[in-house]
Amino acid sequence: MHWTPSNYTSVRVSYSKIINAVEIKPRKELIFTGQGIGRVLWTDIISHTDIPSSNCSHMDGYVVKYSDIQRISQQGPIKLKMVTGRKDDKSKKQPLRRGQTFRVSTGEVLPPLGDTVVPVEYTSFDAKDDTILIQKDLAKGSFVSSKGSEIARKDLILNKGHVLRVQDLGLVSMLGIRKIKIFKRPRVAIIPTGNELTKEINDIKRGKILNTNSRVISNLIETSGGAALDLGITPDSIHKIKNKIRLALSQSDIILTTGGSSVGLRDLVAESIDEIGKPGVLVHGVKLDRGRVTGLAALRRKPVIILPGPIQGAVNAFIVFAQPLIRLMLGLHPFAVPFISAKLIEDWNARKKFKDFTKIVYVNISLSKSGEFYANPVSGETTDISVLTGTNGFIFVPEDLTMLNKGQKVRINIFPGLSVSSGQIEFPSMSGKSFLPF
Repeated sequence: MHWTPSNYTSVRVSYSKIINAVEIKPRKELIFTGQGIGRVLWTDIISHTDIPSSNCSHMDGYVVKYSDIQRISQQGPIKLKMVTGRKDDKSKKQPLRRGQTFRVSTGEVLPPLGDTVVPVEYTSFDAKDDTILIQKDLAKGSFVSSKGSEIARKDLILNKGHVLRVQDLGLVSMLGIRKIKIFKRPRVAIIPTGNELTKEINDIKRGKILNTNSRVISNLIETSGGAALDLGITPDSIHKIKNKIRLALSQSDIILTTGGSSVGLRDLVAESIDEIGKPGVLVHGVKLDRGRVTGLAALRRKPVIILPGPIQGAVNAFIVFAQPLIRLMLGLHPFAVPFISAKLIEDWNARKKFKDFTKIVYVNISLSKSGEFYANPVSGETTDISVLTGTNGFIFVPEDLTMLNKGQKVRINIFPGLSVSSGQIEFPSMSGKSFLPF
């Protein structure tokens, strides 16, 4: 099979073709709550209990009946009898009587009829007669966390589709929920192709190319929420490529091939796909710079994405086509990703040959002393991974836009795993400085 770049398909149309040709099948699984960080909820979480489960103290102090202290403003400080020995469950259930007070700690359940807490600093203790002098005039219910005041039974806690954070899991655990239903990670198979590829570093001396792209793509799959399945290097053989694709179809939800797609040469990957079944290759050549030799296909209603061999093209094609599919299988919006606004510090112009393509411009973001974000466009050969390592964000530039001007405000996309490792950007100008304001 040969193909030429005479009829590139727009990114928008290409995406529509692959979406219409495949079946997105999100699946659920049940996991322990403690394993849920970063996972996506399959169902709403509804509270089956009240938090707090009983009225409790919001401060270290003394619980009182408001009726005993409501006259402080007219009569001055009031003495109450200190009651000790509230240790066992039975004594803790005894109601507070008129003229009595109990010592309570923050979070401690209050006795029946105790409706107000007086902080320690508003009191003084008289050891002679075990009395507490209440000196502060307080409103009824002061420093009391009422039953269900934080969360009431049947409250909606977290929505389906919520990506779980550490504080969410803490709350779910507090509710006594040991297991949660979440979207299962889609399995994404990677098939690196090419006789020139090797996994052995010593083979580079013999003219081989180290297969680093698979590791990059595997990590992007994982940080996007998928489960990577690297099926290993496959030689330039239609028979072997077909067997590997069939294996991937039986074991994964999405298939990514790397390499084997170029202009004017026989494309063994595309031929293999079309020989396996219909509809086969849907798009071969996308108006994406860089990444124009990307191919899209569908087999057994599963997506197959032919990633270019050069690293920038492969990463760009992953961003535009693979990550949205992974997010859809996780019940997420396909294109809702973090971004920040920044000001360009120099002009950028599209490559003349591809000016009407969708462009991905990688940038290095910095933070000025005044707290403003700046973005410096970074360019280089499509095979250079150093272009990616020198950046921490990228700009999507639409087909009809061919230049960006110095000083212009732009939207910088932040891609987990590519722009940031764990949710935090280390800006060069802020390195070593504390995030605290002193």
